[in-house]
Amino acid sequence: MNLLGRLVEMRHLKPVLVSRRGCESVSIVLDPHGKPPRSVLFSVAKICVWLLEEWYAYSFQESKETLLICDRYYHDLLIDPKRYRYGGPTWGARLIGKLMPQPKLWVLLDAPAEILQVRKQEVPPTESARQREEYLAFVCKQRNHVIVNASQSLDKVIADVETAIQATTRKEGGNCR
Repeated sequence: MNLLGRLVEMRHLKPVLVSRRGCESVSIVLDPHGKPPRSVLFSVAKICVWLLEEWYAYSFQESKETLLICDRYYHDLLIDPKRYRYGGPTWGARLIGKLMPQPKLWVLLDAPAEILQVRKQEVPPTESARQREEYLAFVCKQRNHVIVNASQSLDKVIADVETAIQATTRKEGGNCR
């Protein structure tokens, strides 16, 4: 894929280093809070491996000239630990989050909770509202972020995101991560 004159790689959540690329299965999650959390030991081990995978991908696999777009990133675990069945300490997840490679640009596609709920009913309306507020609070603390009104037309949302990416790549001298 090519966007704004750059190669684009899209990734859902995290790099897949253990399984071969292209072999991972994509499944639709209908009840992300339906299973109990994993043990503390397993949860902490998993986020530590996740950290190592991210740094390995950042250092050795991803071209610095490629625009990497992540649908969800590690920090999603801080907002919605139930989705990831995280049973470890919150402080540990926050610490690992600070050690993760940080995006050059955080883009939050935001819409009122009622609209989000109409689009996707995998969590109750109160949880959609809670997550929206936490995402807004989190993203606003990031150095370089943009909040895009996702209740606009798809073409307008895409244009707003492209404009934000263009502005960021100009400021950063072309390094897109």
